[in-house]
Amino acid sequence: MTFMNPALILGAAAFAIPLLIHLLNRSRFRTVEWGAMHLLESVIKVNHKRFRLDQLILLLVRCAIPALLAMTLARPVLTGARMLEGDAPVSLVVLLDTSYSMDAADPAGSRFDAAVDAAGRIIGAASVGSQIAVLQTGGRPTPLFDQPVFDSDVIVRRLQQVSAGYGASDMQTAMDEALLTVNSMSHARREIVVISDFQPADWNALAADAGDGIRRRMVAMDIRPELTLLSVGQSMDSNISVDSIQFPQRAIGVGQQLAVRATLRNHGQQPVDSVRVVLKIDGAEDSVSQATLTAGGVTQTLFTCQFDAPGSHVMEIEVVADDPLQADNRMAAAVTVWENLKVLLVDGDSSNQPLQSETDYVSIALTPFTFGRVRLSDLVQTETIPLKQLNEAALQDARVCVLANVSQLDDSQLSAVTRYVRQGGALLVTAGNRTDLNWYRDRMFASGSGPLPTPFAALRGISDPSATSTQNETAQTDIAATIVAQRFDHPALEFFNQPENGDLSTAEIRRWYKLADTVASSEATVAADAAVGETGAQRSGPDNAAVHVLLRLSSGDPLLVERQFGDGVVMQLATSIDADWTDLPLRPFFVPLMQQLVTTMASRISPPRNISTGDPAVAVFGNGNTSVNASSGNGDPGLDGNFVSVLTPDGLRRTVPCTSQGKLQVARYEATQRPGIYTMTLPSTETQHFVAETPRAESDPGVMDAGSLQSLAEHLQAAHITSPQQYLEQDDLRRNGREIWRMVLVALLAFLALEVMLQQRFAGVRS
Repeated sequence: MTFMNPALILGAAAFAIPLLIHLLNRSRFRTVEWGAMHLLESVIKVNHKRFRLDQLILLLVRCAIPALLAMTLARPVLTGARMLEGDAPVSLVVLLDTSYSMDAADPAGSRFDAAVDAAGRIIGAASVGSQIAVLQTGGRPTPLFDQPVFDSDVIVRRLQQVSAGYGASDMQTAMDEALLTVNSMSHARREIVVISDFQPADWNALAADAGDGIRRRMVAMDIRPELTLLSVGQSMDSNISVDSIQFPQRAIGVGQQLAVRATLRNHGQQPVDSVRVVLKIDGAEDSVSQATLTAGGVTQTLFTCQFDAPGSHVMEIEVVADDPLQADNRMAAAVTVWENLKVLLVDGDSSNQPLQSETDYVSIALTPFTFGRVRLSDLVQTETIPLKQLNEAALQDARVCVLANVSQLDDSQLSAVTRYVRQGGALLVTAGNRTDLNWYRDRMFASGSGPLPTPFAALRGISDPSATSTQNETAQTDIAATIVAQRFDHPALEFFNQPENGDLSTAEIRRWYKLADTVASSEATVAADAAVGETGAQRSGPDNAAVHVLLRLSSGDPLLVERQFGDGVVMQLATSIDADWTDLPLRPFFVPLMQQLVTTMASRISPPRNISTGDPAVAVFGNGNTSVNASSGNGDPGLDGNFVSVLTPDGLRRTVPCTSQGKLQVARYEATQRPGIYTMTLPSTETQHFVAETPRAESDPGVMDAGSLQSLAEHLQAAHITSPQQYLEQDDLRRNGREIWRMVLVALLAFLALEVMLQQRFAGVRS
């Protein structure tokens, strides 16, 4: 116990006044002996003991009255065994949930409005000299200011300018950041306050093993912070969200039809009839559909669209519905539309006869309209050159290079091809009767340091005595093979999951090379790499990345494999690309197969345009030229790319510096925590669109109930409250203890009444 007015407790010394009066009164009595006294001695002895006891009780009550009065005026405070903190400054970290679920609104306002109000009241009540830091948790933890701030008014004003609508919160990372921040502060009194709607998807990790780690870290800190969980908002009873947009992950040309599939989810317990679904292209309404959603159900809506101009475009799916959370009613995706895509075909076995050259079939497959003299333009433009013309200049403008039955490259050609792939090119290597196995193994594979995914090994399939080979190989079997029929997850092959697009298993592979040292792949891993967006992930890993099998033969041997090399990608075909070893070129599906392979390779080597919130938006463009991601032909070679301008989803414009990587310029924008469209304007005035989206886990209208929140608080050894007033009362108790002067006053009044009652009673007994 301590006292708010400790000086007044000295008044308790007034308890001595009744004691002095009692002692003085005792000194006034005088004993007089008289004759009949001995007759009363027994009665006096009994009454004297009672009288002394009555007087002692009355004396104690009278002594207690001034002591209680002094305690009342001194304002006693219960503090247990702690020292009072009083108005000592605090090191305070506020974790403010800015994820998109905080935009959920009810008649009383949005959850985020309540969170900002609570944060403002808590920060505004902090003692003078307190260090205060605010971490926004949406997308990834982002501080409101670079450093903790001492002026609470500045923070409160800044909070009024903050908005929610960011990506889903990673509360484990946010708590880690909060502990690092509070541990770097200087005051002995330290607190962390989490203000959130407590969506289960954000907090499940901390409710399990991750919470144990957070608790252990707090216990191990030199000064353990107080942790408080403040929940805002109520559960919603309905919500509709656009969960995903799916479209082919390959290069798209001008005028080509693009199929777009949107997945919609009803999170409520009531069905929704005839909801309006809109497809917008570059902000303008393109087409409209209707969808019906069962209670808790999922449905898909299919759209088709096309683009009339090359470059970067944005398509957006929007559900027109009146629900509490509008942020997840729309989802966007960036699409790169190509005017043309240059493919360099290096013919390793040329001929003057029709369809006898190694690249004749693939050239026709890639440019069918040109060869058919149809009044339509091909997306792909091929250039066929003999091996001797392959050099760095020939590779400069090529998006994809095909080495078709090339025996070997000289040193300068190998260096040019390796550099081309490492800097972001796409390479397809096909086998044939001229393939020099030793050269490919020793120089192009080079124990994994070269671009070739895996060395060519023994020749297999049907023997052909008339065929020539630089290695004089003979086939080890006399049996042809077919392609294993399966469901394909790789973006280049998923087109053939639909039976009407062709059955790859009907092709006959008569001869092929066994591909050695291949890592059996998970096509799911490859698909996961590409699922981020139309272009897959940025290729910046090591040159010895894993090899993935895309097609496998009935013999068990890989037919087509893929490997990331530097910033580029390499595919390797174990058989020929003409009709010498296989009837693939004679099959109807050969045209879409080659189109899918080449356009997917061309698109996968570019940085992704569709990213997750918090991932960087990366633009790559040539020095003084237009972007390497879309050949629009509008580049201005006179511009120097030192900076690019970025327009964010909330309408702010930022400037990003560029860095040089060889012949390329790279611009990297990191602050993509808010879902939406980021428009990057290059020095050539060309625009690139990046779309940052977040998983829809927070679209679930439910929040953690009181029991779950209390369990979470106990797991983290935190306090759970539901209003800022509760926090202020709790904080006041921690700083100043609990004042009990009212109880002492009641005791004082009780003792006064008791003194009167005892006085009257004892006086009546004596009389």
